[in-house]
Amino acid sequence: MQSGPIVEARQYAARGQMRHARRAYKRAIAAAPANSEILMEFGVLEARDGEWKTARRLLEKACKVAPDDFEIRLNLAEVLRQSDKAAEALSHYRKAVNLAPNDVDALYGLGDALRVVGDVGAAVDYLDRAHRLDPNDAEILNALAIALEADGNLGRAMQCYHRAIALAPDAVEPWCNYGKVLFNEGYYAQAAQTFAGAQSRSADHLPTHILLDWAVALSYVGDYGGAFDIVERASEAGDATAQSLFIKGVICTQQGRFETAEEIFRQTLELDPTVGEAYERLARLKRLDIDAADRLHALLDDEKLGVSPRAGAGFALYSIMDKAGQTDAAFDALAQANALKARELPFDATEHERLISETIGGFDKSFFETHRGEGHDTDAPIFILGMPRSGTTLSEQILAAYQDVNPRGERQDFQHLSATMRGYPDHLGELPRSWAREQGERILLAMQSGDDGVRHVTNKSPGNYAFLGLISWIFPNAKIIYCRRDPRDIGLSCFEQNFRSGLSYAYDLERFAFAYKQHDRIMKHWLSVAPIDIHVIDYERLVDDPGVIARGMVEHCGLEWDPQCLDTSKVTRPIETASVWQVRQPINKGSLGKWKRYERQLQPMIKALGLA
Repeated sequence: MQSGPIVEARQYAARGQMRHARRAYKRAIAAAPANSEILMEFGVLEARDGEWKTARRLLEKACKVAPDDFEIRLNLAEVLRQSDKAAEALSHYRKAVNLAPNDVDALYGLGDALRVVGDVGAAVDYLDRAHRLDPNDAEILNALAIALEADGNLGRAMQCYHRAIALAPDAVEPWCNYGKVLFNEGYYAQAAQTFAGAQSRSADHLPTHILLDWAVALSYVGDYGGAFDIVERASEAGDATAQSLFIKGVICTQQGRFETAEEIFRQTLELDPTVGEAYERLARLKRLDIDAADRLHALLDDEKLGVSPRAGAGFALYSIMDKAGQTDAAFDALAQANALKARELPFDATEHERLISETIGGFDKSFFETHRGEGHDTDAPIFILGMPRSGTTLSEQILAAYQDVNPRGERQDFQHLSATMRGYPDHLGELPRSWAREQGERILLAMQSGDDGVRHVTNKSPGNYAFLGLISWIFPNAKIIYCRRDPRDIGLSCFEQNFRSGLSYAYDLERFAFAYKQHDRIMKHWLSVAPIDIHVIDYERLVDDPGVIARGMVEHCGLEWDPQCLDTSKVTRPIETASVWQVRQPINKGSLGKWKRYERQLQPMIKALGLA
């Protein structure tokens, strides 16, 4: 039976009397300096009290005495990881895993340390092993989701975050992490709801960067009052003054309050002249002149700055140089900005082609014949789709002039649905017959939220072209508007835009050409087999003869023709897309054939499109 200093040490520690406990542990170690158990025990106590250096020293001594003791190795590794020394922790975690290959804590610790040092592939493997051994541990699921996200597996990452939240609904971190990935992928409605869930479970303000993302998400779903409130909360919570001002300016831009937005962006630059995105916004609003060129060049070339401010400056510089007719200098700035974004957001052509091919294979003619009649029978939704910058916003604006149409902008319902489905699209046949109607009821309820019984509701997310199989199955009576445009103009227009998320192919001309060809391939498939009425709009014909082409679109949607719908200059509703300025101007041909201005620079894209 143990007695003496070690017993006293444990008694003091149990009562929280750390000063007395330390003295007793030191006496115990002096009496038995080679006792690895006492060394480990004292080290763990110091770690719990945040004394990382002392804890490490004690545990390293214990390791020298008993190098094959699993608990000592694991505790030393944990102390190193939790004191921000993940790289040093790795060897100790590996030793612990070798000693106990199925220990959940060792596998979890090793996986998380690997994630921190950037070896995300190996991190996923070890965290997966830990998860399989303990599938109901929310902390492991959260760490696995973070690693999966870093490894590019966003669909499974979202599934893991969702499961972690279900297992530990009061843990704030999974809510914040899930909201962040939803936000980054453009699922703004879902992101806003998730951030709200995180805040409701936190006694304090959420981190400033989360609050600002929450504000932007709210603005994208039209809750401008809520967005401003959250921005104010972020301003009170930390040193986000310039960021907060910038986001207020973005919200004002979306509302069409361009004069106020200009004033706010200029205030942002007075506080922080390195916010390149503010220059970009001013340029997009036609509120920036050529005299800003030197400042923009300096920002674009400043390698000490991050990607966002440098790229923002580059896009702004392109805009003012293009306006001034200096095409060579303009395109040079544009190419630099896009190269920065391309490095930050790489495009996986192989994965993109695989998904298109599997979608075509999964939604073949026999699939639609087998699943006929399973979806929701409503004709309320109108889906306006095509490649980005193909005229989807203009088409929605024309329809939005009707009182019977509630324009809801770019909703990501089907992107989010497919990302959270297990093995999409391979396992579609395993779903029950009631699934399509249930999803239709859920999505329609979200689309119609607050519309007071309006007959039609739109979704103009261009990327829905990849999900026409799901749409046809879930909403077989929906109206589909497919927008087409000269791919050379689409390619240049995409290259001109600093997209927030989801369009990584837009930052490289040849990758754009690849993505366009995949888009063309799947649209030919839908036009051949999808049991849904697809109305095709050619952008060039729409702006050349809007009375005829728009009328055909309006009548396709079951609406009576009214020429007033063509007056888009009177738009009052908020706009959330890259067309925020352009769509409030009268319909015009100004952007037709703009690619010819940069024909020489665009040759890589033109050749890849097969249009040389």
